[in-house]
Amino acid sequence: MNIPLCLKPDQWPATDQLRYREAREARSFLDLPNPASKWSAARCRNVEQGYGQWLSFLARSGWLDAKAPPETRVTPDRVRLFLIQLQDRVASCSVEMIFEGFARMIMAIAPGHDWNWLRTVIRNLKAIARPEKEKRAHMVDARQLLSLGVDLMDRALEMGDRYHAATCMRDGLLIAVLACCPVRIGNLTAIEIGRHLLFDGDQYLLCFTEEETKTSHPYQAELPQSLTPYIDLWLRDHRRRLLMQGEGRKTDRLWIDRWGQPMGDRSIRDQIEKRTQDAFGRHIWPHLARSIAASRFVDHDPDMVALVPDLLGHADHQTAHKYYILADGARAHEAVQSALEVRRAAAVARLKMRKEREDA
Repeated sequence: MNIPLCLKPDQWPATDQLRYREAREARSFLDLPNPASKWSAARCRNVEQGYGQWLSFLARSGWLDAKAPPETRVTPDRVRLFLIQLQDRVASCSVEMIFEGFARMIMAIAPGHDWNWLRTVIRNLKAIARPEKEKRAHMVDARQLLSLGVDLMDRALEMGDRYHAATCMRDGLLIAVLACCPVRIGNLTAIEIGRHLLFDGDQYLLCFTEEETKTSHPYQAELPQSLTPYIDLWLRDHRRRLLMQGEGRKTDRLWIDRWGQPMGDRSIRDQIEKRTQDAFGRHIWPHLARSIAASRFVDHDPDMVALVPDLLGHADHQTAHKYYILADGARAHEAVQSALEVRRAAAVARLKMRKEREDA
């Protein structure tokens, strides 16, 4: 079972959910106020994300006892490991923000405990956190971005024929395609079946003419074979289901919104940012995905910096060198294609089982 990096409040243990609701309730003026009763909506989101990442860490480590009181799960050793994992994954300023969100939550839902040691950790994190560029603070590993897309598509398979399965499949495929072929948002939005998305025997291709690209250079890229069954299912089932919301309107555009209309740049950007915000605790915009792909490409092999223009569709090599700087100091990761191949057999098996159930 794949556990998301951030558990949403409705995925928390029942005790945690109840404690949070109680902490948010306003009390009589005769009583001491609940610690979280005056939190703004933005503060709630930040705290929920921090605590959701803490619970995800516990679940992935095998330490999430749903029946245990929340405060008993918080130990110095676990907090230390939680911080180490955060520091491996996000920038220092993001570590401080996520950790403070978690700490504020545990202080709110377990106010009777002495949490001064957590306050000390927060002060130390604030002292060492360095302001970083917006792009750096939002960067994730390309494998995480790809895994998010595949996770969403797998979740759609488990949802069956429900309407939300279609939007979940669409968003997952959007993110997976962007992770593998980081085209510009205008090209991503404009993809048409049979014109830009072509099938070549056992895999799909993305092709744009020189008139359709910003650099006036033609672009062609192969989508991994591992995505083929997902694309087939999107085209055959889920895309058609969304089209029916618009009274069966006919269009060759690949991406369809919940009203059965072709998606625009803004709606695609919004969905990608929403899904990544939910998963990582910070949003990733489509153009940043290009930087992520290029940085991973160079990080995997610095000698590949000369190939970045081909990956991103740049007209020259000058822009490519900034990705060498972004990749410098990061950990080397496996190639995106390899990451997909690991999941290919399982994905195909699930699709076959689903088809067999439908035919039965």
